[in-house]
Amino acid sequence: MKKNLEFFLFVLFWGSVWGIIEATLGWGVHKLHIHGTSLFFYTIGIFCMLSAASRTGKGTYAVMGTAIVAAAIKLFDLFIPGTFLGAINPAKFILLEGLFVMVLNYFLDIKVKYSARLPIFESKLAVPAFVLAAIFTVWLA
Repeated sequence: MKKNLEFFLFVLFWGSVWGIIEATLGWGVHKLHIHGTSLFFYTIGIFCMLSAASRTGKGTYAVMGTAIVAAAIKLFDLFIPGTFLGAINPAKFILLEGLFVMVLNYFLDIKVKYSARLPIFESKLAVPAFVLAAIFTVWLA
């Protein structure tokens, strides 16, 4: 039971980090009409997915779970008037990125070494990060 809770909290934390960045910076970049930033956001997504995978030890499940949480947070952009496609399309691509990395992780068995030098804050900040992501995204609307 404790392992499942830890898994859920790590995935929730890293998915929230990715979702917050996508929902706030992604919306801002879209409003400013800056093109070519997909690689930047994809790199952040890979970092968050692999961080969750390394912390939980359950690579493919953690990767896809992180993408699902990030896509759910990105969908909070639907509360911003006139951003239907600006929220739906990125959320679909977040899920596709998660699927792609999950398949790569499954076939290539990507191992990310966990560094114990950093304190473990993820499990304590997972739920507050998700709640703050929802509040800030709606507030920015």
